[in-house]
Amino acid sequence: MPFKNLQIRFQTARSLPAPYANFYTLTARPAFKEFLQVDFAITYPDRDDIDEDEIIAEGFTMDDDFSWSGRLPNTWQKAVATLIGKTKLHPFAEEDLDEDDDFWEVTIQRNDGQPQQGKPENKDDWQYLTQELVQAAYESANRERPFEMTYFDNGREGNLELRLSASFAERVVKVHATQNRQSRSNVLPWNELQRIMSVIYSVEFDSDEALFQPPKRDGQWLNLGGDEWYAVHEHEDLLRLFRTLV
Repeated sequence: MPFKNLQIRFQTARSLPAPYANFYTLTARPAFKEFLQVDFAITYPDRDDIDEDEIIAEGFTMDDDFSWSGRLPNTWQKAVATLIGKTKLHPFAEEDLDEDDDFWEVTIQRNDGQPQQGKPENKDDWQYLTQELVQAAYESANRERPFEMTYFDNGREGNLELRLSASFAERVVKVHATQNRQSRSNVLPWNELQRIMSVIYSVEFDSDEALFQPPKRDGQWLNLGGDEWYAVHEHEDLLRLFRTLV
């Protein structure tokens, strides 16, 4: 393995107020050749002077501080090791950050050297992988569910039901399609999820126009794991995406 330990430290910009302000630390290290040991802790400070109703109205809860320690499967160990192998860190000075700049620092200890700190050249790749790791921690702790999506195409010539589930903890994307009473299942490469979600969330869904039960009338409908069903017949990019998943 090309690394012994990884640490990611993050803090929102000084200008960002509560309840949004937060800071977290995430560490990861290989556990034998089978797992990735992860320790994650996030804190939302400075909320004492904010009313509970305001915090809830902003989409938070009164108990958003969270920590988790556990093992993720070997696919995670390989993903982190691969990215570390492509990474070069550049040092930076925290005092040079503006009040609107987030603090974000990566520390890597490879097998053949001392720990190195800094910002990676491939910053976007690291931020995306970190988001996935954080999501895997929440999922492993049963604080959040795997991503789920259901697509219905109710037409005169037959019906299609397409279900997709993506587990960040397991790093697995599964697709199950049923069309005219015939079913088939498939497992997609994990990197396909980023493409799928970028297409889905490029659409601004209007909850005021949603249905709150599975639709029976003709049309194309999408559910993203909640109660809402959205009509998507006008979104050709989405329809093309779903056709590729069948």
